[in-house]
Amino acid sequence: METIRHVALGCCVISTIAGMIRVFWPKNGFSAVINAVLVLYIVTAGLQMLRGADWKQLTAELYHMPAAAEKNVPDYTEYSRRLGREVSEAAVREALQNAGIDCVVQLADSGFQVELVHAGDRARVQAVLAAICGQTPYKIITGGEAP
Repeated sequence: METIRHVALGCCVISTIAGMIRVFWPKNGFSAVINAVLVLYIVTAGLQMLRGADWKQLTAELYHMPAAAEKNVPDYTEYSRRLGREVSEAAVREALQNAGIDCVVQLADSGFQVELVHAGDRARVQAVLAAICGQTPYKIITGGEAP
């Protein structure tokens, strides 16, 4: 890791110095000369930086990185499953609201549960859910006594 940090720091320093020289150099007929000097500086400094790097240690660290990364990987499967279910629930709720249907959408282990406010909306809810739910099971519960 030390070698990677060394190379990254070297690139930052080279770029910063070259940029500062370019910013503060006056606009005149010597622009081509300063460009050539900057290129020469960058190449020379880059070669010096690469020559000083410990390549054996770098390759050894890079070979061990995948094994070390696999040990510390947190398990996000439950989080991604829950997040997907929440997004699906919000999408079903939005689709039903866009259709003008008053209801409460809940996500149960077996699928969606839709509790209707108006019992007369059952056929419309069934049509909307059949169109958007695909293979996800759903259950329509008639709720309030509103016509």
